[in-house]
Amino acid sequence: MFFTPLLICSLILLLGATLLPVLTMVADAFRSGQGFDIHALHFMFEQMGSKSFQRTLLLATLVAVTATLAGALLGVILSKVKLPLAKLWILLLILPLLLPPYMLALGWFEVVGRQGIWGELLFGFWGVFWVLFTIYLPIPLLLTALFLRQIDPRLEEAALLMTGWSGVLRFITLPLIFPALVLSFLLVFILTFGEQSVASFLRYDLYAQESFTYFTAFYDFSKATVSAVPMVIVALLFLIAEQLLIARRGVRFRSSSEMIRIDAGKWTPLLEVTVGIVVIATVLLPLSHLFKEAAQWQIWSVVLSKAAGAAKRSYLYAASGATLLTLFGIAGAWLLSERYRGARFYDAALIFMFALPATVIGIALIRFWNRPETLFIYTTPVIILLGYLGKYLVLTTKITENRFAQIPRSQIDAAALAGANRFALLRYIYVPLSGKVILLGWVIGFIFCLRETTITMLVYPPGFETLPVYILTQMANGDQAEIAAMSVLMILMTLLPLLLTVRFTGSKR
Repeated sequence: MFFTPLLICSLILLLGATLLPVLTMVADAFRSGQGFDIHALHFMFEQMGSKSFQRTLLLATLVAVTATLAGALLGVILSKVKLPLAKLWILLLILPLLLPPYMLALGWFEVVGRQGIWGELLFGFWGVFWVLFTIYLPIPLLLTALFLRQIDPRLEEAALLMTGWSGVLRFITLPLIFPALVLSFLLVFILTFGEQSVASFLRYDLYAQESFTYFTAFYDFSKATVSAVPMVIVALLFLIAEQLLIARRGVRFRSSSEMIRIDAGKWTPLLEVTVGIVVIATVLLPLSHLFKEAAQWQIWSVVLSKAAGAAKRSYLYAASGATLLTLFGIAGAWLLSERYRGARFYDAALIFMFALPATVIGIALIRFWNRPETLFIYTTPVIILLGYLGKYLVLTTKITENRFAQIPRSQIDAAALAGANRFALLRYIYVPLSGKVILLGWVIGFIFCLRETTITMLVYPPGFETLPVYILTQMANGDQAEIAAMSVLMILMTLLPLLLTVRFTGSKR
């Protein structure tokens, strides 16, 4: 009896600790001593009409369209076609999404340099576009692969009696995975709109840098807050679109069915080579140059001594954040699956927080928690963990909720008839039957906490920086080879838990 109110109260407190700062920031942005601040409203509209805001909208739209189309095509090829190296290509293609975004920009800088036509392109609109395209390409690829596994194979088998695979893909498969394309576009758009570290490294002016610059360079809290409001509006529009186009359709993922695979025959080598060229052009080329630059073994002792503390803190914060994300994700998934009152608001709030640019979350946390009575949070790594929870809780919650929805209702009803209360149901039915998925959620939370840069850079107390933040701060005046070596260290730190998870889950099959 005590379990349910305690669980709901803990989720409310968590949501208040992360969502309330954002709402307070928006309210304070237009508040003055005399009441409503009309000058702040005028400044906000000026910001929304600025070239940087329009340029950012154009960039986000272009990246979202191209990444969705290319990622969906790659998802179909790597999931439906029998390619011997398909798993390897997928693993390599998702690597940019798992790293701090600026690291790909650094890799491409190592490839083309600053001078010449390629250097000019890199340090401009098309350079930022290309880097962000390679970073977010895995999102539509993975979503397409996931939605393909939800298609009833009998539909494609019946269609094959009337037409070939081209007709099946056109009239059956692609219409059924259309929600994946819509969701991919929305996710890539909102992530591109809020990303500022790539544009900052490539010296290109985008809107996400406006608030960041006002806050970090000019210490103008008022303008930083007001200029963050348009990003909140864009996130709200994203939430509305997601609710209308995706959530109302009630998209649920069931256990993977046996998917029909396409035998490409004589076209298999050509497809393999084509995908290999894409992998080289988007992933291996920039990252291999980082490894090449870092291959000066005499500098590694210096690099490890400099970065050891930041690397340990990165792992510690990421593990702590992932554990909290997993625990609250289980609680939130149970709340959503049981359809408690307020569950839809909780779900929408999580999506809204994920859609918010990291800059907005960081500024909101500072404005809310930087006060004498809450210094025990603001001056400790707890403020970093709050940022992780606010930004990424939707990931573990949605992953776990989807698994909970797949558990046969007959098992839950049988346990309830046997006298199991709600806590017993969660402990003995939901969690044990979702072990692999919960582990996967922990790893995803760990990697996203490990790669997070902007929130951490804004809120971390002195002496508590993580490795991504340390690398970014060293880029201004640090040695190029040492920075490349630190980036390689970051890549290896990211790959280690991923490979261990693949090994563990693969050995349990």
